[in-house]
Amino acid sequence: MSPDGAGSVGRERRARELPSTTAGRVVDGYWAEAKVRSPEAGGEWYLAGAWWDSPEEAVGWLHDQAERLASVLEATADCPEAVSGGGVGTVAAVFREWTTDARFRSVQCAALADGQPVSANARGTDRICGSVDVEVFYSLSARPVLRPAPCR
Repeated sequence: MSPDGAGSVGRERRARELPSTTAGRVVDGYWAEAKVRSPEAGGEWYLAGAWWDSPEEAVGWLHDQAERLASVLEATADCPEAVSGGGVGTVAAVFREWTTDARFRSVQCAALADGQPVSANARGTDRICGSVDVEVFYSLSARPVLRPAPCR
């Protein structure tokens, strides 16, 4: 399925019940998103989000977003006047490591298929408006979107 919602026709046929922890509910897809938060800066920034039909597609999208975010942060880390102390370089390294761990990726796909939310998270220091260093939390996450099961 594409992230813009195309391909949602037929989702009804693919709906499946989850284990007993979510009895009476079915998966209607998977929502994946990328966010950045900084309590010190008083902000939360939504970077991207997409709706997927399968756990594999959702975790694959998170993988692509992690690579994209790491690339941007690595480029920023090379610009000393833009950031302090390499905090974003550390975040980039966390996401690079996560993208290379295929075994953990399969664990996250299985957990998502079992109805559990999954995420990859990192924190570091970033410079806001070129002058103030603040702690920033980066989060890539996916969760099943549940709806009530049809009456039988």
